[in-house]
Amino acid sequence: MLGTYHFANPGLDVAKTDVADVLSPKRQAEIEAVVDALGRFRPTKIVVERKPATAARLDSLYEAFVAGRRELARDETEQLGLRLAARLGHARVYPIDYRNDFPFEAMMAYAQEHDTAFVRFVDEELARLTAAANRAQRQSTVGEILRSKNAPQRLAADHGTYMRFARVGAGDTYVGADLVAKWYERNIHIFANLQRIAEPGDRILVIFGAGHAPILRELVTYDPEMTLVDAAPYLPSD
Repeated sequence: MLGTYHFANPGLDVAKTDVADVLSPKRQAEIEAVVDALGRFRPTKIVVERKPATAARLDSLYEAFVAGRRELARDETEQLGLRLAARLGHARVYPIDYRNDFPFEAMMAYAQEHDTAFVRFVDEELARLTAAANRAQRQSTVGEILRSKNAPQRLAADHGTYMRFARVGAGDTYVGADLVAKWYERNIHIFANLQRIAEPGDRILVIFGAGHAPILRELVTYDPEMTLVDAAPYLPSD
């Protein structure tokens, strides 16, 4: 279960980060080191943060890359997932994402009226997370960033922010609880897609945004047919 940051920086997360160019020679060497390390896990399948409906498109991109007809795009699906799959001779990469509503704006609009202390908390938390992420992009390798993002304390702290959301509107609109429920709903659907493609004996590498990792790790842990494997031993140590 590898939690990542978004290499292509598509701006979909609430916290915005200035991501260093992953196509630069320096970052490409760091990504190769990550892929080398992940290869030690010997995955039989690699799953990525793309919707199942995009499977045919993803297959086409992968086939073109393997055939030498295109270069990899900037995102982690291609830089990590497709690159490692090709190195291991996999037939394909599996998309398992699911998208739904994420009513962050509705929660914040309610808080602006009824819970200004929560608004201050969000503003301060976003500023802190953005500053820390930007600092890591300037000072750390890709492997170091991924190792930090997958540390248990970091996963717990980041997930704890979502738990703070639940209290907004409690006893009234439950707008915060609804947001947390939507977040769990998305991840439970992702997990269902993971279950669908998992077969006995598989060693599956899951490459997803790190925010998903706490819930997905929990779901895998309690599935009696699955065993959770930490990412740390399969990331560069320097």
